[in-house]
Amino acid sequence: LGIKLLACKEGIDDEARILLAESGIQAFRRVARSDLDLLARGCGATLVSEVKRAQASDLGAFISSKNEKWAGVSHWIVETEEGGATLIACGSTETVVGEVERCFADALGVACRMIEDNRLLAGGGATHVALARKLRRYAESIPGREQLGIEAFADALEVIPRVLAENSGLDPIDTLLQLVAEQVNGGEHSHHLGLDVVERKPVNAVEKGVLEPYLITRQSIAGATEAAISILRIDDVLWAKQDPSMPETPEME
Repeated sequence: LGIKLLACKEGIDDEARILLAESGIQAFRRVARSDLDLLARGCGATLVSEVKRAQASDLGAFISSKNEKWAGVSHWIVETEEGGATLIACGSTETVVGEVERCFADALGVACRMIEDNRLLAGGGATHVALARKLRRYAESIPGREQLGIEAFADALEVIPRVLAENSGLDPIDTLLQLVAEQVNGGEHSHHLGLDVVERKPVNAVEKGVLEPYLITRQSIAGATEAAISILRIDDVLWAKQDPSMPETPEME
């Protein structure tokens, strides 16, 4: 079949590895299934359960295969024709590494969404504050208790800039009031004014390059709205059964 590289999830006998090496075949044993899947995708190969069942159509292609040692850790590097890449996440603890992986996954998800819809919105809470202001103006024209629901929706939108301010070490209430005041007096592009956590003041988020994908913002608002509607539709309370290991609360006479 003209095999040059063999990767196996299980072990390979030492004598078999020697014979493979003499035949010019690189053999790697005890490769994780997740790594085998990535390798197959990158090389365009098909995983087979037994070598004797392999066919020429199952083989993939690669440019180079080599071993390198980084920071005392050996790495097997395979360069494929598909142009895939692997990100090495480094950190002092597993928690830090996990956070790096989550941040990269989030960034990759945003990039994928941008391919679907490349529209952008002003970040830094600018869009949420602008939407809340428009909802409050709309609520003034609605009679009855529906007005209270619209105002509550506007309050929920303002949670985003408040949390952003709080995470940046700013007073959430003062920051929100400042953002609202800046947008009211900001002129034509007032809805672009959002919080800059570095300068710790409202700025034009579009000019600063602080942007959010339209699709992500739309889906987050729609998802939160659907969850709130589902909760409001519940007209009964489901009581959990008393845990037998927990003592009953004494009744007051």
